[in-house]
Amino acid sequence: MLDFSKVIALALTSLSFYGIGVSTLSKSALAGEPIIDRNCRRHERTQEVFQQIPPQNQARILMTSSFQVNNQKYALQLLKFPNSTGVLCLWKPNARLPQRLKDVSIIQDKVIEKFEKDPSRPANYIITVKGEKTEDILKTAYRLNLTNPNQPKVTPLVRVYKN
Repeated sequence: MLDFSKVIALALTSLSFYGIGVSTLSKSALAGEPIIDRNCRRHERTQEVFQQIPPQNQARILMTSSFQVNNQKYALQLLKFPNSTGVLCLWKPNARLPQRLKDVSIIQDKVIEKFEKDPSRPANYIITVKGEKTEDILKTAYRLNLTNPNQPKVTPLVRVYKN
């Protein structure tokens, strides 16, 4: 039978394991991969950055795809945010950091359901975007043409309407 001293010892042991677990979890949140914001900028994980960039504006890299234009290598990166919206970032040759893809607002900050290279055209991607709740459009497939990465072109291909 357990006496009072054994119960206290067990309780203190459990409490110390709980304390170790909490301290480990809180420290791991500040270590590891950088925080990526909606402008494709990377930030070191610090308490200050956590306060400046709330969790809903912190992305994870969902996919990276490389392509070549004029013998220059580029990479297109899809970031996914907690609300399921996506942001496209472009890595240019010899760049140390990616930049948010410009002039493609029709597909930026939207729910991207599908992201794939167009096998028939180099430097082109097919991106399927979910329609807004207030729209009559269920989803739209777009062609993202990056043959000139400084001036991307987005063309709607197919729209699926709600009933």
